[in-house]
Amino acid sequence: VGKSARMDRSSRSSRSRMGRGGAWALAPLALLLACCACLAQGARAAAGGQTVTVASLAREVDLTTQSLIVASVLKLENAGAAPLSSFTYCASEIIRGRDILWIEFDEGESGADNAGKTTKLSWTLDENECMAVELASPLTKKEGQRTVEIYEVFAMNFENVPAQIYQSEKQVVAFSDFDVVVRSPAHLAIAEQKTTLYLPSSNADHFTKVKPTKKSGAEIKYGPYTAGSEPEPSDANIVVVVEHPEALLSIEKVTREMTISSWSDIEVQEHYHLKNVGPSFKDGFSRVEYSRNPLRYVLDDFVLSVPPMAHSFFFIDVLGNITTAKLRYESDKVEVEAEPRFPIVPGWQTHFTFGYKLPKEGFVGDTAASGGKKFVIGALPALAVNVKNLTVNVAVPEFSTNLGGSSSFPFRRSKTAIGVKKWYMDIFSRPMWTLELQEVSAEAEVVVEVEWQEPAMLHLKEPAMVAAALTVLAFLALVYSASDFTLKGKVKTS
Repeated sequence: VGKSARMDRSSRSSRSRMGRGGAWALAPLALLLACCACLAQGARAAAGGQTVTVASLAREVDLTTQSLIVASVLKLENAGAAPLSSFTYCASEIIRGRDILWIEFDEGESGADNAGKTTKLSWTLDENECMAVELASPLTKKEGQRTVEIYEVFAMNFENVPAQIYQSEKQVVAFSDFDVVVRSPAHLAIAEQKTTLYLPSSNADHFTKVKPTKKSGAEIKYGPYTAGSEPEPSDANIVVVVEHPEALLSIEKVTREMTISSWSDIEVQEHYHLKNVGPSFKDGFSRVEYSRNPLRYVLDDFVLSVPPMAHSFFFIDVLGNITTAKLRYESDKVEVEAEPRFPIVPGWQTHFTFGYKLPKEGFVGDTAASGGKKFVIGALPALAVNVKNLTVNVAVPEFSTNLGGSSSFPFRRSKTAIGVKKWYMDIFSRPMWTLELQEVSAEAEVVVEVEWQEPAMLHLKEPAMVAAALTVLAFLALVYSASDFTLKGKVKTS
């Protein structure tokens, strides 16, 4: 008790002295804390709001696919005194008027043959739809330059020129509303830039010339342009009219249904609505003419890629169009080559279901935090084509609880929901998590993760149902064998 009293008196004495002269005693500490806060605020401002100098910007624009793919190489410089740890990149200001479908950032130089060493950079999306990109290590003024490679996928707006053609004609598309100059993007000061377009063929009927411009085969080079000497927007907004020899495909809608069983493999079904969005034929399609003059923009086969452990493949086609398929096993995937009975010509569409099974090993595991189950898988379908509307349904075993999920899709074009699904050997129905995405690129890497809780005896449900069914059948067989169903007529007496 005495010790406690002395401690109490000592603390009161200290507080008394603090009250008389504590403000002056803490003044240096307060000043130090204020300086630290200012430095932290300045670092955050440098990370997000500072204008970063780009010594050179080289863009390669790929027009050979259904997406607009832009690969950019930025040479970053730090003109300030403080180290640069991050920068802000607004894709909507780099390429205007288009929806971005996917983006990746890498530090280093991959080289022409991708043999160089690069480091993938992490980024977050802010409220202005801009990317705050973290560098692998701070860039100092003494270091000079740092190379950052950006891989972007945007929605394409090919226009069929003309909208209808004869079967013997070539397929021509127009690419427009693209500025070959990046103009005053927020947080980036570009000293020099150039843009190279890769065309689907060398047969370009027209392309806008912006000095300096050089065309060589299927390439068009614009620039270089230095800061202050860029061409006017009206002159640099180009139009390219070129032959596109490949099929222009679009998945209008696909629904991926994955059903997880408590005692068997995962069943995957993908319901496709596939369309060839090229120019339609004026006089219809002639198989005789096609056999005499095959066209590459007419789809006569397509390939679906699934994980290497997939098995039990099947197709469901109400129209009976897909009747032939070939399997090709590789070390990292299984390719299924499907051949429709009627080629999918421009303007035509088809509906079909592709299914397979996956083992639970490698996809379903235990969660250490909650003690439940976790299912992780890629969200994209097996057919590598841009998707306008993607729905992913993950049904977990019946009687599961606490169902929830998430996806790595970085843009705000997603919606989730919880529902139910009736499946084989279900007494009532099973919980189902749903993810809906819009405008998804085939180049994207989207992963879904679903978690749930299972009852301890859930894995005995299906075997118990099978045992009960066999018991009922055995009982009915016993009753049938012990019963006498002989028909006896009346005996006539004379």
